Amino acid sequence: MTIFFRFSRLAAAVVLAAFMAVWTLHPWTTGDTSPFATVNDAEGLAITVADGSATPTGAIFRFENSTDGEWQFGQEFWIEKKENGEWREIRSLRSRAFDALSYLLAPHSVREEVYSFSDSYGRLTSGEYRLVKELLRERSGGWESQYVAAEFAVK
Repeated sequence: MTIFFRFSRLAAAVVLAAFMAVWTLHPWTTGDTSPFATVNDAEGLAITVADGSATPTGAIFRFENSTDGEWQFGQEFWIEKKENGEWREIRSLRSRAFDALSYLLAPHSVREEVYSFSDSYGRLTSGEYRLVKELLRERSGGWESQYVAAEFAVK
C-alpha cells in the first residue's frame, strides 16, 4: 500500500509540473485567422505600446483620443500572434472573466493602462503580437464601436 501512495504522489507531481510548464511557457495558438478584419480605422483614435514596456507577461499601452468626442473601453482584450504574415488568435488558457467597468477616454487626451497577459495567456513566446481593444462611444440611437490594435514584439 505504501508503494502505491508513493507512486500516486509522484504521478500527481509529474502531472502538476507538466501542467505548470505548459501554463507558463506556451501561448496555445489556435490557428484561426483573426476575427478583427478592420482595426485602427477610426480617425483620431490610436493605441501604442510604451517604449521598452513589452515583456512575455505584459506591457503598458497608451490610448490616444484626438477627437472631439469621449470614448470608453472595458477591461476585455485579445492577444493575437503574427504567423506566416497573418494575425492568428491565441486561445486563452482558461475561461476569462472581466469586471464590467468602463474607462473613459476624454476628448484630446492620453491614458496609459498596464495589461498583464500571464493570467490568460501564460508567458508569450518570442514573436510578433498585437493587443486588440474595443472602444465605444454613445451615438444617437445606440453605440458606435471601433477596434484598435497595438503591435509589439516579444524577444
